Amino acid sequence: MDPYENAESVSNDSGYISTPAPRGDAENLKEAQRAAASARMSYLVLTLVILLAIVLTPSIAERWAYSTTRGAERAKRVEAEKFLADHPDAIGNMKIAYVAKLVAPSVVGIKTNMITSDYFGSAVAQGQGSGVVVDPRGLIVTNFHVICENGRLVDGVEICLSDGRSISEGIRLIGFDEKLDVAVLKVEAGEMSAIEWGDSDALEVGDAVLAIGNPYGLAHTVTEGIVSAKERFVFDDKGVVAQEFLQTDAAVNPGNSGGALVDDRGRLVGINTAIFGQQYQGISFALPVKRVRAVYDEILGQYPDLKK
Repeated sequence: MDPYENAESVSNDSGYISTPAPRGDAENLKEAQRAAASARMSYLVLTLVILLAIVLTPSIAERWAYSTTRGAERAKRVEAEKFLADHPDAIGNMKIAYVAKLVAPSVVGIKTNMITSDYFGSAVAQGQGSGVVVDPRGLIVTNFHVICENGRLVDGVEICLSDGRSISEGIRLIGFDEKLDVAVLKVEAGEMSAIEWGDSDALEVGDAVLAIGNPYGLAHTVTEGIVSAKERFVFDDKGVVAQEFLQTDAAVNPGNSGGALVDDRGRLVGINTAIFGQQYQGISFALPVKRVRAVYDEILGQYPDLKK
């Protein structure tokens, strides 16, 4: 800053022009201090902006990636819906591919942790299964045995969504029916892609079905088969029907439990539940959707806020 700024020249008696002396050192020092403070503040603001950008960039990038994936899935779903509506009589691998695109976003992976303790300390046993989104608000149907081991609820649950997100907080067990092996979970993940309920009674032996789940943790595995038999009943010790199954030859393995069995239009007709033996042998069982839907509606009836 020019110390002579705004100074006025005056004439003295001798006719010479004189100029007032520069402003004092104290005023110059104050000006310098104010400039330094302003520079420090600017530096501090810039530093905070940079730090904030460093912290937020991974989160923003992650959300952008999830959003991009969801957008791609939504586009595939719309494409599949249009194809299946325009070609209801289509057969073969092309139709299977479109059904898979339609249903995949509605199938989730479920990872569980069970803490066990003994004299030597504690250990964590991990389990896995599948689930099906039946309501866009985050309501998921699965098998009760996926979240309960040896009569005890698991200690931790992680939901793996089709867009790559994993959710382990805020998961609610809305209700369950242990006898019928059905459980309903609620997650907070924004609007989700819900599957369409089908009609298991309308199935005929020989009808094509797809099983979609996470066998051995292999996400969104799709296998094809047919309905091998209907009304496979399990009786309790009193001779009363305890359970009813659809029998299929779709390949189902550990981890498929709780996943979707769908018809050739992508509608949910069953929840894959069990296999014959320890591994796939061409015989698998699913809970018919009419039984699952009845339990689901009964459970939601206890929560007026969840009713549509």
